[in-house]
Amino acid sequence: MTAIAPDPSISGLVFAGRLPLAWRELPELPDEIESRELERANLINLHTLFALDIHAGDSGDDPIALASATELKRLDFKVGLLLELVGQLYARQQAIPPEHHLILTVDGLRWRAEAAPPTGGLLRLQLYCNLSYPRPLILHARVADTVPYPGGWQIQTRFEEPSEALQEALERYIFLQHRRSIAHSRRSGLR
Repeated sequence: MTAIAPDPSISGLVFAGRLPLAWRELPELPDEIESRELERANLINLHTLFALDIHAGDSGDDPIALASATELKRLDFKVGLLLELVGQLYARQQAIPPEHHLILTVDGLRWRAEAAPPTGGLLRLQLYCNLSYPRPLILHARVADTVPYPGGWQIQTRFEEPSEALQEALERYIFLQHRRSIAHSRRSGLR
């Protein structure tokens, strides 16, 4: 399967990559109580991912701060390694869906699949943002468009009424992933 090329018509921050994704059609949106619980769980999930991304900072020229920062970086590495190993064990116990090339924005999600849901259909999406913390974001979206391509369909969805807090957290997640990809490409370019 080929990657989805970023669409110049999409404005704002964009995450383009491969993540595990599952979806199923729904007859209707969940009630208000379930929606609030899903929103709360999604925010907790995203804030946990943000906390896992925090690393020990720079120390400047102070030798005492340098020693402290070196120790913090060492501990940060060990904790990160432990979380990654536990996450892998946990992920093996769950049925993690296959990865899909996708484009995530604050407003929606686009991916390719062998079969397409009907345009206008309501979907429950499970998006696994980090397998070191294998908890999915559960988002509801409406199918905005389906476009055939050789071997399948490109599916474009729009999220159903995310709150301002969830939109801000998604935007922060997308920004962090974008920043990480730039840093990774710069490191790869130096080698």
